[in-house]
Amino acid sequence: MPKEADYKIIWSEVLKGYEIIHTPFSFPLLNEETLHCWLDMIDTFHFCSPMGYTMTVCKEKRGRNGSYWYAYKRVGVEVKKRYLGKRSEMTLTLLETIARQLVESVVPPSASPQPQESTRKPTFVFTNTLESALRIYGFRSIPHRRDLIGRYRELSKMHHPDMGGLHEDMVAINLAYDYLKRFLL
Repeated sequence: MPKEADYKIIWSEVLKGYEIIHTPFSFPLLNEETLHCWLDMIDTFHFCSPMGYTMTVCKEKRGRNGSYWYAYKRVGVEVKKRYLGKRSEMTLTLLETIARQLVESVVPPSASPQPQESTRKPTFVFTNTLESALRIYGFRSIPHRRDLIGRYRELSKMHHPDMGGLHEDMVAINLAYDYLKRFLL
């Protein structure tokens, strides 16, 4: 799990301005001048605009050219990243704009295709009987251990959900396997 930023620059409705939070301390009424002072002292912070747009802002050091700032926002597995510039170019307005752009560049959940529910029926049904377990595995009588293990591996490869199979089939295969193991010598 990613570590939370130590510093947060958030909009305060009560103060009608930005404040820096460094738990348990709060430094109210941040402006452009004090922002640059803070940027000299910190390497990363969380930003929240008056509209509720959030992002993480980090400083990256680059050899002789000094350092620059960039912002990122993670949505699901995708990470959106934007270059912000050097400390002297950073403003609260820029932070607000970039935070909004990062959110708006993400495809809204309603526009993304919804996974369709499977209409396939399970291939196997285990009824907690020996006959049912033997039918699932294709045996006429109680198998040897190595035959049971080999057939279990074959069925697992064919019917595992990660391989396109159904969860219900894999559950039936596992229950039948556990049931048949009781009868092995």
